[in-house]
Amino acid sequence: MGNPEMADLSIYLFWTGLTTAIIAVVLYIAYAASASISLRRYAAQTSAGTVTMVSGSGQPNAPLGRLATTTTGVVVLALGAAVATRWVAVGHAPISNLYEFTVAFAFGMAAAYLGFETYSGMRRLGLVGLPIVLAMLLVATRFPTDIVPLIPALQNGPLLTIHVSVMMISYAILTVAFCGAVIYLAQGGEQGQRFSWLPSGEAAGDLSHQAIKLGFPLLGLGIALGAWWANAAWGRYWGWDPKETSALVTWLSIAAYFHARSGSGSVASAPGIRKVVPTRIRRGWRPDPMWWVVVMFGLVMFTYFGVNLWISGLHSYAGV
Repeated sequence: MGNPEMADLSIYLFWTGLTTAIIAVVLYIAYAASASISLRRYAAQTSAGTVTMVSGSGQPNAPLGRLATTTTGVVVLALGAAVATRWVAVGHAPISNLYEFTVAFAFGMAAAYLGFETYSGMRRLGLVGLPIVLAMLLVATRFPTDIVPLIPALQNGPLLTIHVSVMMISYAILTVAFCGAVIYLAQGGEQGQRFSWLPSGEAAGDLSHQAIKLGFPLLGLGIALGAWWANAAWGRYWGWDPKETSALVTWLSIAAYFHARSGSGSVASAPGIRKVVPTRIRRGWRPDPMWWVVVMFGLVMFTYFGVNLWISGLHSYAGV
């Protein structure tokens, strides 16, 4: 079944991508570390003569950063080729088991990260982004790589391919949003700058917000396409299947982020809630809206792995 030669080439390309991802992670760490060890000399004229002072410049090593970016580009190419050759090997979109899904997801994450790095110039975001890509690839090594036939529900080629592709693209972009949120929170918020070797909280928060604005409608589109496919496969648009429900909750968590970020208004101010929740609680401390992005990413991971591995449903295609 399938094309064994192309299947073997796909696995070779996968391992090439994984190995290169390890190198990229090391390079991004070294790039960020170079900002804290690079030195700048200052000379001042005093009554005692010229005094020279040395301090950290806060500027990372540019050639090292370019090398990290180039290595990430190799990761994207290797994983993209792994997905493409797997597609040829199995004769359909590689979505029949969790190995294929996870490799494609890691490819999407790496490509989305590289795109946002190029757009923003924020290379040090790779300190979070590339370890996530590497973790996904390491997880993929735990799943069987056998070629298995598609179950009947997955045999709606064009529609299913579009639905799954949109969902994975949205999840990949939302992963970039999570990376920005992690740095934003580590820096202490929008005005924070706890670590000179990381992007500022303001820059990281802005990039996270830009990614969310793109990922949110894509996720909504993916859910809608999934409902269309579900009607073709199972004769109903929505059935509260675990993965359907989890994807919807993920989408709603992003809506909660937008609501929390919009201003002083909150759900706690709704008339019904004002009647039952004491004022001191409704007007109490509120977490930074960026925490909703962290919650969102946790829900993405649960939707992706939890439903496939631990919760049985119509969307459980782990192949393990």
